[in-house]
Amino acid sequence: MEKDKLNGQEILTNKKTDSLIFKFGAIFAVFTLAALVLCGVATYFFQSLSYKNLIQDQTRNAADYLSVLISEEALNIESHQKYLIEHRDEINVPIDYDGNYEPARQRFQSLFEKTYPNMAYGVDIKFDEMTDELKNARAVYVQEKCLTIFENARDSFNAVYTYYIVPGSEPYYMYYVIDAVREGRENDEKNIDLGYYIYEDPARLPVMWKVWEAGKSINEFEKFDNEFGQTYGYYRPLIKDGKKLGLIAIDFDIATVNRRILSNAIRLSLGIGVILIIGVIILLIFIERKYIKKLENLVSSVKQYTVSKNPEIAEVIEYDVNTRDEISSLANQTAAMILELDHYMKNLVNTTRELTETRQYAKDLHDLANRDSLTGIRNKTAYDNEIERLGGELSSGLDRFGIAMIDLNFLKKTNDRYGHDKGNISIKKLCDLVCDIYVHSPVYRIGGDEFAVILKNVDYENASELEKTFNAEIDRIYNDTTLEPWERISAAIGVALFDRSKDHTVDDVFRRADEAMYRRKQEMKAARE
Repeated sequence: MEKDKLNGQEILTNKKTDSLIFKFGAIFAVFTLAALVLCGVATYFFQSLSYKNLIQDQTRNAADYLSVLISEEALNIESHQKYLIEHRDEINVPIDYDGNYEPARQRFQSLFEKTYPNMAYGVDIKFDEMTDELKNARAVYVQEKCLTIFENARDSFNAVYTYYIVPGSEPYYMYYVIDAVREGRENDEKNIDLGYYIYEDPARLPVMWKVWEAGKSINEFEKFDNEFGQTYGYYRPLIKDGKKLGLIAIDFDIATVNRRILSNAIRLSLGIGVILIIGVIILLIFIERKYIKKLENLVSSVKQYTVSKNPEIAEVIEYDVNTRDEISSLANQTAAMILELDHYMKNLVNTTRELTETRQYAKDLHDLANRDSLTGIRNKTAYDNEIERLGGELSSGLDRFGIAMIDLNFLKKTNDRYGHDKGNISIKKLCDLVCDIYVHSPVYRIGGDEFAVILKNVDYENASELEKTFNAEIDRIYNDTTLEPWERISAAIGVALFDRSKDHTVDDVFRRADEAMYRRKQEMKAARE
């Protein structure tokens, strides 16, 4: 009865309110309320920070992952996006497309082989050289494959929206080339609406346009409201061969994350509050033995996990739970959370590793495509890329470079008389000589018996001396009768340095070097006769 009075209406009398136990209860109630509020705010703040940082890292990984996949040479995304923008209503991808793009690929391949027998796409026939029917078939295949890539990335990285956009001809307009959210066409609900053209207000999307203008990713996220709720947007420019092609965009729903964090913070705070209230009502000694001790063990285990990140601590936490109460429930949830977090981190590490391996694979393919298989030096593709880059720098004041053209003499004669394997020895011997002399400049094999050197740095300063050194070495080797015939190589060299009074393009320098090499070849021929 006394207890009922303590918890019932009688506690409201003046006598009761003056009692120490009531004052203690009132102080504890205020303390508990303040503790609940502070605990909830702190939990919400730190979990929000942790979740947002995790989402931002995950978003960057997703954007890098998509960039690697759609940059592969087989997709030829630059030609595809140009064709899609011009023919978007002619490319039909069903709205119920099941993610299997293999039939579209096989249809294109079959049609290509029928139209161009014994030819290879991308080698013998380029995209722009194909028939309209083949271009359309190729576009359908590439669009389906890209759509599958973006939808899979959206689901794998828990994003709400993944898409690829390309600026239009009008200011602040974007073409949506790849869109992981499928929408039917206005007059054709059976096929996906592709490449729709939208005005993207720079006042609403400043980060998008900042990234595009900078031509590189920046450490900023777009914050906006759309049909998915409050969203974070991240943008990564797709750059191929130094050219900006478009923007890869990833959107994450922050509102859902915030609600989850708030719910967790409230549940955690309420649980702690209930435990505190029950602990004071039931004797302090009992609390110390039955609850506080378990809380201390739980805190100790969590601290150990914070330091060691050892998931086996979850087993220790579960083993220490031997009763059914709020603290035990909290301990079980904490153990489950540790195991789930460990599982999630392992998945994240695996995803990061796979992304790293994909990047390395792409780099290896790029290096392979730019290397000459016989000599190991840069090939014609690498040379063309460097010439294009030099051309772009001419307008910004570049004028200290030159080109040396080297042509191996008698290669056909060596091949015919001694075999192509001996001709290859001649080519490699000349390559070694050129690389030994022009040690500060890149050397390229641009033809069967032709080499080119882009003179830079010290080699540019000493171009005349190095040319003389080369001719002297060639004369010495050619006249060395101790060598095998295919080792006694002969070669002509021509050197031209950029001169603004004569040259307007890099090709002008190339032509002068080629002409000088031809003159040297004629001089050598006259000397032999």
